[in-house]
Amino acid sequence: MNKILLLSLILVSSPLVAQVARWEQLTNIPNGRHHPISFSLNGKGYSVTGTSSANVPTNDVYDYDPVTDTWGTLPNFPGFSRSFGIGTVTNGIAYLGFGSSSTQYLRDFWSFDASDSSWTRLADCSCSGRRHPALVAIGDKIYVGLGDDATGNRNDWWMYDINSNTWTSIGNFPGPPRHHPFMFNAGGDVYAGLGHGSIQSQGVIFNDWYKLDTASNTWTTMRPFPGEARVAGTQFDAHGYGYVLSGDGSNHSYMPTGELWRYDPAVDTWTQLLSHPGNSRWAPGSFVINNEVHFFGGLNRLTNSYPLGYWKFILENPSSSIGEQEQVLANTYVYPNPANNQILWKNDLAVTDVRIYNSLGQLFVTANAAVGKMDVSDLADGLYLVQFVDNNNIMKTSKVLIQH
Repeated sequence: MNKILLLSLILVSSPLVAQVARWEQLTNIPNGRHHPISFSLNGKGYSVTGTSSANVPTNDVYDYDPVTDTWGTLPNFPGFSRSFGIGTVTNGIAYLGFGSSSTQYLRDFWSFDASDSSWTRLADCSCSGRRHPALVAIGDKIYVGLGDDATGNRNDWWMYDINSNTWTSIGNFPGPPRHHPFMFNAGGDVYAGLGHGSIQSQGVIFNDWYKLDTASNTWTTMRPFPGEARVAGTQFDAHGYGYVLSGDGSNHSYMPTGELWRYDPAVDTWTQLLSHPGNSRWAPGSFVINNEVHFFGGLNRLTNSYPLGYWKFILENPSSSIGEQEQVLANTYVYPNPANNQILWKNDLAVTDVRIYNSLGQLFVTANAAVGKMDVSDLADGLYLVQFVDNNNIMKTSKVLIQH
C-alpha cells in the first residue's frame, strides 16, 4: 500500500506556525474492531481484545512489526473475552484490564511481558467492575478511575502499587461522573477529562480538563479543551506531551475529520495537528513506535463499518513553536510519587545533580543525575522539593511526597 498523504499543518495555537506533517498508510489490520486495548513494547505494537465486527467481545492478541510492516497473531489473552477494556505501559511492562464480557463488568488486572509473551494475573481492583475507565501509569504507580458500572457513571479514583500488588482509594475526580474519557501522562503528571456523562439521561459530552497532583492526591482544574467536546477516541503521550486523537464529537456521533490535538503541560495549552484521513472513528486504538503514532480500528459511524486501514503519523518535528529546552523540561520528572525508600527520575535535561530540599529550603540529599535514583529511607515523612541542577544552575524543580 504505502500511500503517503503529505499536507501542511493546520490550525495551530498562537502563535501560528507552518509545519509539514504527513499520515502514511500501512498494511491493513487483520480484523476490524472497536475498543481494542493498544500499546507498544520493545519496538512492536499490540492490539488485545475489543469488540469484533460480529459485535462480540474477543480475547485475541495481535502484534505489529514496523520493520516488516506485518501483523502477527499471538496466543489468546488468558482472561475473559472483553470489550471496553484499557491498558498502559510502564517500566517495560504492559498493564491492562477492566471492560465487560458478555455477562459482567470486569475489574481484573493483568500484566504482559513482551520478552516472553507471558501474562500474569494481578490483584483485582478493589473498585467496582467497570467499562472504559481512565488508566494512567507513572513509574511504579498506576491510576484508575471514572468509567461506568452496573449503577451508572463513576467518579472514584484508585491507585495501584506495582511493587506491593495492592489497590488504594485516593478520593474522587472533581468533575461529574463519566465514562470513556481521555487521559495520559504528560510531563510526569496525570491528566484526565472530556468523556460522556450520564448514560441514563443520555447525558452530555464534556470538554473539561483536570490534573492530579500525585504527591498530595489532589486535583486541579485546568483550562477547558478548546475544540469540540468529545468522547471515545484514543490517546497517547510522547516527548512529555499528551495527545488526543479521533473519537465522537459533542453529539456523540462522528466528526467530519479525525482530529489530532497535542497538550503542553508546561503552559496548559492545546495545539491542533493534522487530522487522520477520513472522518473520525469511535473507539479506535493507537500506540507510539519510534516517534511514530500508529492508528487503527474503531467504528466508522458514517458508514457503520469497521475500518481495516492502518495509518501512522510521523512526529518529525512536534512543533517549531516549541523550543527544544521546553520539550525536555516537560519530559523530566521524579517518581514514584508518593515515594517510600527510593525515588527515581526520568531526565531529558543536561543535568549534573539531583538535590532534595525540605519545605524550609534545607538541603538533605544530593545525587549524581546519571545514577537515576536516590535513597530516601532516612528522610522523615513529608513533602520535599526535588531540584534538577546543571553546574549549580537550577533547571527544574519538582515536588515529591515521602511516606514510609
